[in-house]
Amino acid sequence: MYLHAKEAVLVANGKNWCLYGFKEENEYLSVMNFQRIIWAALMFGIGTNAFAQDADLPLQHEAYHFIDRLDIKGVTGGTVHTDQKPYSRQAVSEIFAAADTSAMKPTEREWLRLTRLSADDDFANANAKKGVLKYFFKNQRDLFHYANGKVRLYANVIGHIAGGMDQHNYTLDNSQIGLFNYRNSRGVQLRGSISNRLGFFTEVSENQAKLPQFVRGSYADLGVLYGQNFVKTFDVAPNTGFDYFTARGYVTYSPGKQFRLKLGKDRAFLGNGHQSLLLNDQATDYFFLNLNTRIWKLEYINHFALMTDFIKGKPDGYGTFPKKYAVMHELNYKPWKQFSVGLFESVVYSPHLPGGNRGFELEYMNPIIFYRSVEQSLGSPDNSMLGLHWKLNALKRFQHYGQFLLDDLNFRNRTIGPGYVGNKFGYQFGIKYIDAFWLRGLDLQMEYNWVRPYTYSHFNPSASYSHYGQPLGYAYGANAHDVNLILRYQPFPRWSALLMMNSVLKGRDINGLNYGGDIFKPYTTRVQDYNNVVGQGDPLKITQLYGRLSYRLLSLDAYADLEGRYRKENNNSSLSILGSLRINLPNQIQKY
Repeated sequence: MYLHAKEAVLVANGKNWCLYGFKEENEYLSVMNFQRIIWAALMFGIGTNAFAQDADLPLQHEAYHFIDRLDIKGVTGGTVHTDQKPYSRQAVSEIFAAADTSAMKPTEREWLRLTRLSADDDFANANAKKGVLKYFFKNQRDLFHYANGKVRLYANVIGHIAGGMDQHNYTLDNSQIGLFNYRNSRGVQLRGSISNRLGFFTEVSENQAKLPQFVRGSYADLGVLYGQNFVKTFDVAPNTGFDYFTARGYVTYSPGKQFRLKLGKDRAFLGNGHQSLLLNDQATDYFFLNLNTRIWKLEYINHFALMTDFIKGKPDGYGTFPKKYAVMHELNYKPWKQFSVGLFESVVYSPHLPGGNRGFELEYMNPIIFYRSVEQSLGSPDNSMLGLHWKLNALKRFQHYGQFLLDDLNFRNRTIGPGYVGNKFGYQFGIKYIDAFWLRGLDLQMEYNWVRPYTYSHFNPSASYSHYGQPLGYAYGANAHDVNLILRYQPFPRWSALLMMNSVLKGRDINGLNYGGDIFKPYTTRVQDYNNVVGQGDPLKITQLYGRLSYRLLSLDAYADLEGRYRKENNNSSLSILGSLRINLPNQIQKY
């Protein structure tokens, strides 16, 4: 149900209903004001000197793992703070240029060359050859590229063709059902730079897919496909297929080497782990302005985002999804190349409140203020959080990393009883071990995540820490913990293997009662004030084993993959096998 009127609208947020009073004209103006402010910030400083800029390296690109190895070995130094991703290609170029190849074995040296060819534009341009028909693949990588003077342009096709089977028993009678799975993605990508100061990126693709049954079941419950926005379905259950169009694009600008702006539609990731409790990348793209400032050993990041409050089942005739805003900032300190620590703060808020439309809060545009103090001065109507993250490299073999998330904490109520509902926090601990047991190319990672019930939620469900019905933090939301074991092995420069095992305990609601696992429900509907523990409610136990074998084709950023997945959710299980070919697209690792 979605009741629309000129002065008020009854908004369904997931399974919850809230009344927000607002006028359509005011909502439109608040969005327009936000965009005008962003454009004004982007234009500030034009005309000063800058250094070469280009697009970012896509999240989960294969090069990130190699850069991670170089960071543990001490190569990155002060070039890049690895806590925030994606990295700019300029930073990636500097990292690879600093790598000492004399200490590498021939296999690792060739691995570096191939990785650098796909991620480092300067290196690819310097190794340009005659090409195919004089115009294509001249740098061995891009379908077409032009690099002359102050203009750089790279054009590519993108694609992912996959096929396989999913054998599962996600049915009432527990009969085994084998369903054909496939993916058919194709599109184009264009990026480049102008005058060594302005970078741009755009990518569009059309996609059809039939996915494993546990993904289809999640879509049936939530109405969203993680990582995507609007999705159309075809065929009927259980053989449901998904049809969706993806488009992302942004511009970057650097008025100086210490300052960088990024404006457009993309996503970001904060931390050094498989998961992030502070800002994850499994949610779909959103519009934002990112300001990155580096001074001495400090890096300061501002993130202003315009997001969507998704409403399951909203008819198109009832207008757009309500908008919501997020402001985040982070201060990183890297006293030496082996250690870094950062402080994070965020506020998510809705322009619609029961008392009327508040519009866009200009006070949150202050880039150097403590957001919590602003939020309190406004009457504490918004969802604010604090975070701490760190990383320590040791012996050029090990990395310890972690995060602490604080949504709310009340010490006074500890004297009344344990497990107070207002104590909402989570933490992450992880360790990486590269060239494990003196076997070059064998890298291990172990990570543990733990998040208390009701974390990320708010009394106004529109202000939950989410975008388009998808969590912005921990992929499992709240009231959950998981253990991840990851093995990566690169025995040869073109061959790589990934093996990942994770075990999850997630507490779900029972008979509509709010046990704190659904971040889209207001915490005011909680079951109890005290004795709240992680996993309470209906426990969902997930065990998952995922493996992938990949081979790089020629010198292209293209791969042939063979992957398999075994997943068990309580008494339901599935086994899927998939073979695929992909070009200029990372193979996204599913995080839920």
